[in-house]
Amino acid sequence: MGVEETRAPGADTMSGSDALLWTISSDPVMRPTIVAIVVLDARPDWAEVRTRIAALTVAVPRLRARAVTRGLGRGRPQFVPDESFDLDTHLRRMRLAGPGSLRDVLDMAQTMATSGFDAALPLWEAVLVEGMGDRAALVMKVHHALIDGVGGLAVLADLFDRAPTRRAAPLDAVREPVGQPGTAPGRPLLRSVPLLPDPSGLVTCALDAMTHPVRSLGHLAAVGTSVARLMAPAGKPISSVMTGRGFRRHVEVLDFDLTDLKNAARAWGGTVNDVFVASVVRGLSLYHEQHGATSSGFRALMPVNVREGGERAGGNHFVPARFVIPVHADVADCMAEVRKNAAQWKHAPGLALSDVMATVLSALPAVVARNLWSSMLLGDDFCITNIPGPPFQAFLAGAGIEAIYAVSPPSGAALNVSLVSAANRACVTITADVAAVPDSPKLAACIEDGFAEVCSARLPDPPRST
Repeated sequence: MGVEETRAPGADTMSGSDALLWTISSDPVMRPTIVAIVVLDARPDWAEVRTRIAALTVAVPRLRARAVTRGLGRGRPQFVPDESFDLDTHLRRMRLAGPGSLRDVLDMAQTMATSGFDAALPLWEAVLVEGMGDRAALVMKVHHALIDGVGGLAVLADLFDRAPTRRAAPLDAVREPVGQPGTAPGRPLLRSVPLLPDPSGLVTCALDAMTHPVRSLGHLAAVGTSVARLMAPAGKPISSVMTGRGFRRHVEVLDFDLTDLKNAARAWGGTVNDVFVASVVRGLSLYHEQHGATSSGFRALMPVNVREGGERAGGNHFVPARFVIPVHADVADCMAEVRKNAAQWKHAPGLALSDVMATVLSALPAVVARNLWSSMLLGDDFCITNIPGPPFQAFLAGAGIEAIYAVSPPSGAALNVSLVSAANRACVTITADVAAVPDSPKLAACIEDGFAEVCSARLPDPPRST
């Protein structure tokens, strides 16, 4: 018997991934909150910022909708239009006391990332922070069920300009919403899979994985090796140092010249993402050495973007890739391991099934879904996220954008390291679980050294003509 699907007027039913992220948000350790920090070289025009964000809430209907959970058997949760939506409840302006700094903004952002949302309101808030000398920052917090990182930055970029001058007219506040409420975007990746497993079979495998993890691997392998790797319980972290898990967060940021990362990628015969991952792995190795420990490897969780052109701005369009990267003393060997893992996951069939699995998990009782998801992710050592930002110098309401930092949730791991490329700048944010990493400044310094190691490679000199 199928699930009875009911729809409130104008409602947007969550996808399986959206619903799972909404369900697990009641667990403070797994809380999937995303915070974006846009650092500006001047104070933007407040009235224009307010006008643009107001228009954005019309363009993206989920920004004006509440998340509503329905009873078991009545379908997935929905985003229902909030008839009493008030922009000023979600958007505010503040000034830092005294001579403020970026550190003050990061402290505020990490507190926002720790706290939950009021379920009676749409799942976002934004603050324009002034008092950083001549500079300012726009800090925006959204629930992961509303949108993923790539989509979130794409939505945020709709506020930006290519020139410092103000727009002749504000963002059109009456244009058609991006993705009509209640429509389900096409998922070419799912449609390309000829045979999807019976969802009831996935439920059986999932429940068995929680109670009999070793035996369950055989069942999951029958569905596909990559599915088994996605769903298999991690047990405990590989790291012997970053073992604690809690809900408090601490944020550190690093900045790099994107050209240096691109040059290193060419030198290694890889991609910027390969350089990014290898640098983090090298940094984690250095951090363990400073704690008098060694590690055979680290288990990584990496969201892979599967958003297709034309899909709606809201929602989640990523699949989680989980893999172990062995530690090597030689940087070249580390890069080779990263490239090999990336190649294995690029076309893994299990990725195409992850939304099916998320749908199955989201349909289970909340406590069961949370326990299953936790069993899969709490043993990960780190999450890593690469989000493309505007490739040009961008402006917001007359102020130039210096940097964009993504405070991404650790999702049960010890830390999340995210990279946002903005113009020619690589903005790296380290969001650490304080229970796992009580000395995040030391970790940040080690990761910075990891980037220095990997980026020290140079392209070989061309052969001289004789």
